[in-house]
Amino acid sequence: MPAETHQVGHAVGAEDVFELLCVLLADDTDEDPATATLSTLGVDAEDLGALWDAVCEEFAERSLGPELEPDVLDPSMTLEAAALTMAAVLMAAASDGC
Repeated sequence: MPAETHQVGHAVGAEDVFELLCVLLADDTDEDPATATLSTLGVDAEDLGALWDAVCEEFAERSLGPELEPDVLDPSMTLEAAALTMAAVLMAAASDGC
């Protein structure tokens, strides 16, 4: 049985992650969230880990989510692509039971 701290709290969809990313990154900018990239919203390669931590804190129980491989996210990704990727990682972790 996985530790409670490694469980995803509920089903997470890409729409949920996208909405969170919009709140975190796009609220204070004129960029269109539908076409904005992470880099145009001020996220560089060094910030990706902190962004992932924020998503995990919101959607994973007890603020600890699955590990993210370093090359999964890239600042050149659109906000939508990043949301799809993050949701897929969270759902895969939930289905693996971790």
